[in-house]
Amino acid sequence: MTVLTTRCQCNLLIAKDFPEIIKMYQEDDSNKYIAPLLNKSLEFYQEFLERKVRENRTEASFWTVRSKVDGAFIGTINLNHFAQTGLIHMGCHLSRNFWQQGYASELMEALLRYGFEERKLASIHGVFEKENTVSQRLLEKLGFRPYESRWVEGKELLVYRCQA
Repeated sequence: MTVLTTRCQCNLLIAKDFPEIIKMYQEDDSNKYIAPLLNKSLEFYQEFLERKVRENRTEASFWTVRSKVDGAFIGTINLNHFAQTGLIHMGCHLSRNFWQQGYASELMEALLRYGFEERKLASIHGVFEKENTVSQRLLEKLGFRPYESRWVEGKELLVYRCQA
């Protein structure tokens, strides 16, 4: 399953992608608002990505994002169950070189279409740490509205929802 945007091609995660993704996870501020991935070991990241490959076998949920022009690694997107909640949520994790260039909006719009049109989801959630105002603004721009807040692993998470 491939997701396409104007500038990007998103393919299901494969092991060959792991080194670039792990390098992104180690960039300054890459996981500032993603507590489960913050300051983890290489082994942790490897196991995390292997689990995502296994999950993709039953339902497309985690993609690697590359430039259509030159195949450059841009980041990852996901549409899956949010741990400990049962909610379907979407997310975008970009390499620092691609921040503030409109990629997140482009990718999330395509992922919303995929979720509603292909997977026939009734609603999709965005889950983010309360301090992550960039994600909040992006989700609001895409039509998400506040739904609830939750405490997970000592962090207050805001949950926004978009309905088909």
